[in-house]
Amino acid sequence: MKRKLSLFLVIVLCLGLFTGCSNKNEGQEVDKVDEVDNTSEVSNEPKVGGTFITSLSREPQTYNPCAQADDGAYKVIQNVFNKLVKINGDDKIIPDLAKDWEYSEDGKTLTFHLQEDVKWHDGEKFSSEDVKWTFDQILNEKGFASSSLSDIEEIVCPDENTVQFKIKAPNAGLLGYIAWFGTYIMPKHIYEGTDWLENPANQNPIGTGPFKFVEHKKGESVTVERNDDYWGDKPYLDKVIFSIIPDEDTAFQSFLNGEIDETGSIPNSEADRFDDDPDYVVKKKLWPNKGYLLFNYNEGKFADKKVRQAVAYGIDRDEIFTKALKGVGQKAEYFISPVYDWALNQEAKLPERDIEKAKALLEEAGYEADENGIYFSTTIDTFPGFEDVVEVVQANFKEFGIDLKVNAMDDAAYDEKVWFGHDFEMTILGGYQGPDISAIGSRIGTDGGMNLGEYSNPRVDELLAEGLALTTEEERAPKYKEIQEILAEDLPMVFFNEKGAKIIVKSYVKGHPGTEACEKASESEFTYVWLDK
Repeated sequence: MKRKLSLFLVIVLCLGLFTGCSNKNEGQEVDKVDEVDNTSEVSNEPKVGGTFITSLSREPQTYNPCAQADDGAYKVIQNVFNKLVKINGDDKIIPDLAKDWEYSEDGKTLTFHLQEDVKWHDGEKFSSEDVKWTFDQILNEKGFASSSLSDIEEIVCPDENTVQFKIKAPNAGLLGYIAWFGTYIMPKHIYEGTDWLENPANQNPIGTGPFKFVEHKKGESVTVERNDDYWGDKPYLDKVIFSIIPDEDTAFQSFLNGEIDETGSIPNSEADRFDDDPDYVVKKKLWPNKGYLLFNYNEGKFADKKVRQAVAYGIDRDEIFTKALKGVGQKAEYFISPVYDWALNQEAKLPERDIEKAKALLEEAGYEADENGIYFSTTIDTFPGFEDVVEVVQANFKEFGIDLKVNAMDDAAYDEKVWFGHDFEMTILGGYQGPDISAIGSRIGTDGGMNLGEYSNPRVDELLAEGLALTTEEERAPKYKEIQEILAEDLPMVFFNEKGAKIIVKSYVKGHPGTEACEKASESEFTYVWLDK
């Protein structure tokens, strides 16, 4: 279950044009929005019509948007269905079927006020009852998002345009999970009284979204068309075709040849070639996803804080970023993602590299260097995806006196030894830390599902609980800033990068959700796309 979740979250977060996602992640950028517009001419008047062709790396299996993970269908689903609220291309929560919302004074009721005059693609009227049915179904049938929504106690509908979520305890992170994925609103009148895993609509989906499903040609393509009765801003495009191209090189070549308008298969090694090309628009992006070295906090050599500090001073985060990660994303500086700029503690930063300081800390920990300058040997347990990073880290360690051996395992062996067995001195991980800042608790909370190093600090647990119970950024920020101070002192892990990518868009593609329309659309939603050709 963990591995399936891990892979899916990497994929959904890297769909569209997000590249370079090969880390083991839970769940699925400073230049957070840094756009380089190489176009020499800008057309301001959108053109209606045309067909936009994008690639899918996998064959969709089901268009049920909530029951289970299907990364092949995810881009299609974003255009056929709506959520209550959604996460846009800038990682902000914005309205969708809910035009606004508020928490009650005690933080235990979250009320959504719905858009009016919304219709399903078959012409039936949408109402709050569809929302209630969807979330009840997710919770009762253990849909993909069920664990993230477990604090929901009851859903009530005061009227057809209002829905209220009764929560067991105040939970500011709930809104982010409702906006995330596996939470698209489904048609009650189609699914009620059926097996939602077997309903024919899973292959012929009916949503409320900007595009209507047309057909799925197995092994070839999926086609959707403009929903002329759409309740929101109507799409400019007549159609979107999702071309199924499993091979990354083939998809990239099709993009270069003009056979498709967009691909998610641009290798990191090729990304720089578009920077000064007027036929493309390039945008750098970060999302809340970090890579890090993780220590066994209770046993072994790294249970000593001075040794963990030596690692923090000894690794070369610049070299990791430029050499291993090819300059994609950003070098890690802080203990939370800079995407959460409202909570960033500028005083709690990772230290700059100082090899002599690292050696001094090892000596303070009681180690003596041998004739080769080595204080001790240890092992880093790894799994596929981090080879380039580990190569740099291994060389860095030798420079400040640690002989680092690499135990490279397949996923199954890694899971048995590290994930479930917690049998390691040091390992390497990466992962999504959203959609709300509270998600960091999974990695640093005493009972966090991703806390493989078994780090435990009662004050951190207390602050995590307090931060979750508050509902405004102003109230929450001091809690998370204090957490960063503690992490800078305790060093249960050492971060080395912020996951990011270059989004490459052809210059004739306007209103792309990764560039121009990033504030209004989710990452692969094509409502605002139009073709200037």
